[in-house]
Amino acid sequence: MSGAYRVQKLIQDLQRNPAAAAEFARDQEPAYESYGLTGEEKALLREGSPPALHKVGLHPNLQMKFMRLKAPRPPGAPGLMDAYLDRLLGR
Repeated sequence: MSGAYRVQKLIQDLQRNPAAAAEFARDQEPAYESYGLTGEEKALLREGSPPALHKVGLHPNLQMKFMRLKAPRPPGAPGLMDAYLDRLLGR
């Protein structure tokens, strides 16, 4: 199995599992190990630049998806939905 295929499978699995994607955004190393990536592939993915991701064999669309999955997401504003529902329901 090629490195590009393993990384594509990783991206696909993370897109299907939000909890795993959140964990991946915090720490990528366990996922890299579980998908059997080589040291060179891991180094290129850690770098994360478009040329490095191209060397792994990722299509530009998958490069963007990978970069989004790798970036930690900011937490939602606390209480924002509650305030919206209160106004909506007239409380």
